[in-house]
Amino acid sequence: MKEGINLVLVVDDEFEIQRLFKQIFRKRIRNGEISFLFAQNGVEALEILRESNSIDMILTDIQMPKMDGLTLLTNLAELECPLKAVVISAFGDMKNIRTAMNRGAFDFLIKPIDFEDLEITINKTLAFVHDLRAQKQKLQSTLDRLHSLVFYDQLTGLSNRYGLIQKIAKSIELKRTKGISFAVLKLDVERYPIIKSGFGHTLGDRLLVEIAHRLGNWDIPSKVVARLESNEFAILLQDVENLSTIENHIEQLHQLFNLPVQLAEITVSSKTHIGAVTSDLEDSQPEDFLRAADTAFDYARHDRERTIFYDDSMQKKAIHRVNLEVNLQEAIESKQILVYYQPIFSLSTGKIKGFEALARWLTPNQRWISPLEFIPLAEETGLIIPLGRWLLFEACAQMGRWKIQFPDICPDSISVNLSSLQLINSELLEDIDRSLSSACLNGESLNLEITESVLMGNIETAIDVLAQLRDRSIGISIDDFGTGYSSLSYLQSLPITALKIDRSFIKDIDTNSNSLEITSMIINLSNQLKLKVVAEGIDKEAHTNVLRSLSCDYGQGFLFSPAVDATAATNLIAAQGFMDVAVCK
Repeated sequence: MKEGINLVLVVDDEFEIQRLFKQIFRKRIRNGEISFLFAQNGVEALEILRESNSIDMILTDIQMPKMDGLTLLTNLAELECPLKAVVISAFGDMKNIRTAMNRGAFDFLIKPIDFEDLEITINKTLAFVHDLRAQKQKLQSTLDRLHSLVFYDQLTGLSNRYGLIQKIAKSIELKRTKGISFAVLKLDVERYPIIKSGFGHTLGDRLLVEIAHRLGNWDIPSKVVARLESNEFAILLQDVENLSTIENHIEQLHQLFNLPVQLAEITVSSKTHIGAVTSDLEDSQPEDFLRAADTAFDYARHDRERTIFYDDSMQKKAIHRVNLEVNLQEAIESKQILVYYQPIFSLSTGKIKGFEALARWLTPNQRWISPLEFIPLAEETGLIIPLGRWLLFEACAQMGRWKIQFPDICPDSISVNLSSLQLINSELLEDIDRSLSSACLNGESLNLEITESVLMGNIETAIDVLAQLRDRSIGISIDDFGTGYSSLSYLQSLPITALKIDRSFIKDIDTNSNSLEITSMIINLSNQLKLKVVAEGIDKEAHTNVLRSLSCDYGQGFLFSPAVDATAATNLIAAQGFMDVAVCK
């Protein structure tokens, strides 16, 4: 079939229809502009659709044997066919028209057919389908590029830290379900700092590319090589039989590094230190394996050893964790956990758009416990449920007080983070309704932030829960966007309202072209999907200037204000009509 031809499937049990279409469109058929396939009922149409993905549109009657046109429309929706259907029927009463349109019909024509109207409708439908496909292809191309930027190192083509974390997570699951062991190695190119300082970045980069090429071509099965940063690499050894296998692989690595590298007119002899951790590190997340390998690597480098394995028999850490869990439970029950509020500013007006409510823990002896320490513990132990419920209630109550105190300048919404356990908790919606009601707030005053990993780990539950949240007009933001795999299908199907760009891309947006490109693509993607976008981690004026030039909607970070207590947040609102954003540092 000629490339670019428009293919239309006509579904009608009248044989005369075939003759009429071929007669009316004979010139366009002869010129290769359009072609028709014919089916006598919905069953035949579905068989044709399952065999061909090149059909652009469907023209279908309603009353037909075996399967009528309305049932066919329902099946098209379930098949997620990338086409549009137009119904042509003598039964043009409002009930049929309404049913057809509700089931996804693009248009409805009434028999007897006005062939001029038919041709106009076909042209209009085909134009719409082609435009829709072009938009989808553009969006997919953007996401593919974004995936490459986020998960792969642009200098070497290897996986980067985020890409490696995903692979480690899969290895952890294989270890849990099938007992397949693995190991994570951390290593460096020892001579790189000397080459970079003595001969410049270009030659230093060539050294890294050559080492990356060697590691990538290293002939062992089931490995993932990643460049973490600068001259540091990591390797995931998958499906290793025993410790002896790991040690043999490590010895091969040292031999690889002992081979000289020819760079222009100089020959570089390099070596490496290796920190290793095996999959015996129990109850650990991907970051824990990287952290353990990094710890072992630091020991190896400090002690000038070739290789050191991580030792997880540190009892102090285990005792500290148990004590922390007990203290955290007591802290939640006795309300030692405080709610702090970090403002979210409009980058165009400089006004406070909203606040993000954050948990802070101040112990009775006036010691602050980092949220990086107690939030993961709360998630692992289930304490995140009572903690999250209390945080939600307090945040809504504070927002209600601001609504009363500042009726004209009150920020639009308060943002609260949701964990995976909260998302699947059957009492979540009840907790939200109770918090909003007690504070006399409507749903538009609340925004919930959910990370990509939480969404994709509970996608079926997420679709149902998020739909019910949007029915309440509650905003939904994807937090730390860009650090997980961003599927176009879920971005389009989930009822989200905003994307929050992870601080890791913002911290060097003014100096790192890769971070700038990723951020620009996320903002453009948000615009195409009609989503608001918030940049996290804005710590200096240069960040703001770049983000404004990219038309980023909102921002938060230490440049504007750190997270502060309710009193300080109230003062920020009171003062916002009289001060410029730059004062809020």
